[in-house]
Amino acid sequence: MRKRTHSREIALQAIYQLEVRGNEVIDEIDTFCREQSKEAEISDFAIILAKGCIREMNEIDQKITSISENWDLHRMPVVDRNILRLACYELFYMSEIPPKVSINEAIDLAKKYSTEKSGLFVNGVLDKIYSTYLKNSEKAQEITSSIREKDNLEEERTGADLHIHTKFSDGTMSPEQVVEEASKLKLRTIAITDHDSVDAVEIAQNICNKNGINIIPAIELSSYYHPVEIHLLGYFIDIKNSMLLEKLADLRLERIERIKKITRKLRNMGVNIEHQEVFDVAEKGSPGRMHVADVLCRKGYCSDIRESFQKYLSDNGPVYVPKMALTLKDAIELILSSGGVPVFSHPGVTNRDMLIPKMVEYGIQGIEVYYPTHLHEAVKRYIRLAKKYDLVMTGGSDCHGERKPEIKLGSVKIGDGLVDKIKERRDNLVGVLS
Repeated sequence: MRKRTHSREIALQAIYQLEVRGNEVIDEIDTFCREQSKEAEISDFAIILAKGCIREMNEIDQKITSISENWDLHRMPVVDRNILRLACYELFYMSEIPPKVSINEAIDLAKKYSTEKSGLFVNGVLDKIYSTYLKNSEKAQEITSSIREKDNLEEERTGADLHIHTKFSDGTMSPEQVVEEASKLKLRTIAITDHDSVDAVEIAQNICNKNGINIIPAIELSSYYHPVEIHLLGYFIDIKNSMLLEKLADLRLERIERIKKITRKLRNMGVNIEHQEVFDVAEKGSPGRMHVADVLCRKGYCSDIRESFQKYLSDNGPVYVPKMALTLKDAIELILSSGGVPVFSHPGVTNRDMLIPKMVEYGIQGIEVYYPTHLHEAVKRYIRLAKKYDLVMTGGSDCHGERKPEIKLGSVKIGDGLVDKIKERRDNLVGVLS
């Protein structure tokens, strides 16, 4: 048996254990691989494959899912799924290995360790991945050089963070700082999704053009479906649309009145906060609960933003005031009429999956699958729902700068293929509406 073939078999066993036993095996990978082979060349390559595949698994799964029309990744046989992951890790992250070698080795693994038909199945999936992402040699170079810093070489841009807030809503970063950070991270695409505001988008567009970054004009709208608040992301909106701008002006007035009601409730509880203090913190941004939380922390009532929400501001908190100016149906229609793609934002936070069929009825086009608090099972669930209802899949960090310092810009991102699918959906919608 060839040495690297043996390494691949060991790596496959290691990531199979991850599926069976969970994350506890990650710390045992080195020991496991070295126990399977005393020859350092074999065990070291197995460790590189297994650890690399686990580290990049979310992005690898996104790429497999993006080309899957008739396959559900998480319903594939466990062995087949992990053979595909290993092969994709080699294809996308190990440019020194010829793609043909990686694909043939995966086929052989499938024939040896899985079912009779698995070789053909793995061959079909990898052939489509190769054709979609790697066949064009220029595209192959772009992908393999851009995914990870290596050997201090110049990287191409790749990946997208499609959920970012600036100081024009409840973040702390300016549009300029967002673009600067995205440039450092070598992101290809970003979307500034300020709450009920598009003011930062035009500023960022000019800077992105100079830095070679694609920016999707976007927004996050707060809508109401009794008895809960539902957030929607709108991608590829026309930020000059008069109907949109008129509605955003109304929503800003509602936000001002809402802050007055929240601070009044706080004072009734003995928490001395004036609405003007909140407006001062918000400056030109859309005033919201995050700004109230900021004031609560500055005045010593809470130690951090999280405590502010837990103690006072959460949807079930004692001073919560719902935003009711925009119904769920109206919000979806507003995004559509502005030329955008409406997407259900952070569904795992909202915890209202039962409303997805109603949203589909209203015209929702996507779901935010990849989000900081969406664990692996949640991601799998939303991938299934996206496929069931023909929804595009999006994702992003929901970065708020220093107000959520643990969540960094780019900490959650999606592959370029998923961005292309969102754009395709926008183009299809425009064709239908025109």
